[in-house]
Amino acid sequence: MASNPQHGNKDGIKEMMVKFNIPLTRENYLDLAYMGDVPEELSAEEEAELPEEFQIQQE
Repeated sequence: MASNPQHGNKDGIKEMMVKFNIPLTRENYLDLAYMGDVPEELSAEEEAELPEEFQIQQE
C-alpha cells in the first residue's frame, strides 16, 4: 500500500489534535494531514474527504 499523506484515517488526525490540545482549525488539520506540505489548493475530491467542520463551505 502506498503512503499518501492526504489519505488515511482522518479521524485519527482529529483525535491527535484533541489529545495534544492543538486548536481544531482547518489550517492545523491540513498541516498535520499533509505533514507540513499542504498544497495551495485541494481538489474537490480531497476537499470532500475532509471532516465536515474543516471543509470550505461553498454557497
